[in-house]
Amino acid sequence: MGKAKQLTVWIASGPGEVGRISKALAEAQVNVTAFSYQLRTGDSPLRLQVNEHAKTRKLLQDLGLRVTEEEVLRVTVADKPGTLAEISARLSEAGIRVEYGYGAWTTKSRKADLVFAVSDLEGAERVLGNLKVP
Repeated sequence: MGKAKQLTVWIASGPGEVGRISKALAEAQVNVTAFSYQLRTGDSPLRLQVNEHAKTRKLLQDLGLRVTEEEVLRVTVADKPGTLAEISARLSEAGIRVEYGYGAWTTKSRKADLVFAVSDLEGAERVLGNLKVP
């Protein structure tokens, strides 16, 4: 568990934009370790965690895209019922607001990676620090 850098690419809501960006990343040998995309009116956020942060930021800017950078919390947890409820309760009890989150897991690994943008990153690390991971 810990802080992770995330790039948010603000893209036009047209067909093929996610494909164009992901193709450029693949051609540059950038590995995407987490992503989230939400279609909105106007510019839409494509959130990325990658293996080569600076290289990716430059590549995206060279494509003429607006890129912002955030720190988020990335947590590896047990893939079992109640884990998200426990995380949510701990954050709530500490007065920490979840601004958004996303996650991924495979049933074979029995673990999940969850990403949270929170109002207090250091506080979230403290209250989740003893979360049990298999």
